[in-house]
Amino acid sequence: MFLAAFVSCAFAQNAAKWKTSGVITWGYNQTAANDSWTGKESFARSWQIGVSLDADRKSDTTDWLSSFLGRYGESQAGDGSAILPDILELETVYIYKIYKYLQPYGSFYLRTQNNVFWDPVTYMESAGLSFTVFDNKLHTLKVRGGGALMQVDNSMLGNFRQSGAEATANYTLKYAQTLQFSSEAKVFETFSSGEDLYWKNRLLLKTGPWFTTEIGYMVYFDGTRIPAHNWPHDIETLTYVSLGVSFNLF
Repeated sequence: MFLAAFVSCAFAQNAAKWKTSGVITWGYNQTAANDSWTGKESFARSWQIGVSLDADRKSDTTDWLSSFLGRYGESQAGDGSAILPDILELETVYIYKIYKYLQPYGSFYLRTQNNVFWDPVTYMESAGLSFTVFDNKLHTLKVRGGGALMQVDNSMLGNFRQSGAEATANYTLKYAQTLQFSSEAKVFETFSSGEDLYWKNRLLLKTGPWFTTEIGYMVYFDGTRIPAHNWPHDIETLTYVSLGVSFNLF
């Protein structure tokens, strides 16, 4: 009987397939005036590109979710220029479902940027328990928490290592295959320097078979970005809208 149960479980694991999804967004805006233009407008342009990829493998006993987010853009007005969103993130979470209220997990998180690639770079490894509050066709809410280790490599501020506890909440809302809203809040409580907060919100509106509009809002309170930070003065926020051409990868 034990052998039969083991074979059945192994078959279920092998039968599980990866479910992949992704969106590439691009936006461009430009203003130009000729020499005889009498207004105050001058040459200005901005562009940004974003990539979002997700891969999820579910079975009766496991749930393995990996995600990648990349955004980069630049703006130019007159003789000045600036960088717009500049983010590279990778996260993978593996959950083993012993029971509804007992789901051990292990996760790995990485964050850096495009402009100065891999400097700084933040790594975080965590392990603990995950809990699914609800999961249906309309929306899903999952929370998890446990111990965590964080490593930051920064050529300007120096490298350091911290240990602490992590708590994460993920909420997803899908409506009529045309709208998807996702929100993730991650708190890292360090034993030595207080807490860091990262809150990411994304709204995807499918406006055609191959077109998607993305609106995003991010909140950072991160000691690796502002060492002498204090709440709530040094909260960083980032809002972006991609209204240009975009298409679904999968």
